[in-house]
Amino acid sequence: MFTKFRAPEIKMTDSSLMREDVNTEGTERIHQREHRVKLSRPASLRALCGKRFSIYCVFLLLAGPAARGQRTLDYDNVVVPQTRIDARGLGYPPLDVIPAGESAITALAVAPNGNLYGATSGKRSHLFVLNPRHGYVQPLGYLPGTTAVTNALVVSASGDIYIGSATTGHLLKYSPSGEEERPIRIQDPVAVSDLGVPVAGEGISALVIAPTGIYGLTSPNAHMFTLSIEAKRFTDLGVVATKIPPGEKFETQKVFSRMLAVDTRGTVYASGEDGFIYGYFLGSKEIGRLRLQLPVVPGREPWTRADTFLTDSSGLLYGGTSDGYLFRFDPEKMTVTNLGKPLPQYRITGMAWGPNGKI
Repeated sequence: MFTKFRAPEIKMTDSSLMREDVNTEGTERIHQREHRVKLSRPASLRALCGKRFSIYCVFLLLAGPAARGQRTLDYDNVVVPQTRIDARGLGYPPLDVIPAGESAITALAVAPNGNLYGATSGKRSHLFVLNPRHGYVQPLGYLPGTTAVTNALVVSASGDIYIGSATTGHLLKYSPSGEEERPIRIQDPVAVSDLGVPVAGEGISALVIAPTGIYGLTSPNAHMFTLSIEAKRFTDLGVVATKIPPGEKFETQKVFSRMLAVDTRGTVYASGEDGFIYGYFLGSKEIGRLRLQLPVVPGREPWTRADTFLTDSSGLLYGGTSDGYLFRFDPEKMTVTNLGKPLPQYRITGMAWGPNGKI
């Protein structure tokens, strides 16, 4: 930041004064040496230098000796500028507005036909759909016995919606049929099928769908599970975190990714303990820990996790961490590349591909 200010009284003793003035005629260099100079107001500086000028001050935040040597300067590189985003409501209040305290959107997924499905969390969890052709949200009703759905909503190739309850641990299935012809339903329950609980005593914190089935993470004990859609059978694949990281009293939960990712070969990935990447490979009986860690501020490995994942058509995975780093994971080369920080802040809670190939 550059700040223009009035020059205060300056007292210099036995010092050299050198100044560069830039004007339309070129550059003039003035060297003056005085044993004692006293300047009491801006006019004195103009009298001393003989020309009009402005003084600008640059404020720099310099790292102390303890901060140097931990990581290079480009490790925290901010890669995009902050911009303004305008948003508008996609409904017609009060007819189709999900009540306050029940309307926080915590899961979204796009169906093969282009419809956008979402779930909310709060006093009750609601399911809704946005048809891009007419451009407004249509509430489908509340999910019975469920108050939270967090990154646990996926759509199959057939159009069925699978929803994981973070509170009860039940996996629910919703089959769309004639939605546009039905009246708006806010106070009515959604007609869903209960597929059961993948891991007893655990809530479902994330879901992803792959050609071989549905995969999920549970909370609080970080189990990865799979559901064979055809066989309707759950399989517990193991855990990605076994211990709660050290810290203050608020450190009461194991740290693992808030989302799952699947590559073009059907391998499913999550982040787990100490920021390591875990993977479930087809044909394996359980998940394994890779020798790869997420980008992290040195010393914060036990508390870092992947907030979000995104897969491109070439099979590369992109992700955002709880420390705010954007990274690229190449499953073929088994490498993780730190792409810097999009913004100078913590967390990257969501990503999507734009029509121009940008994230």
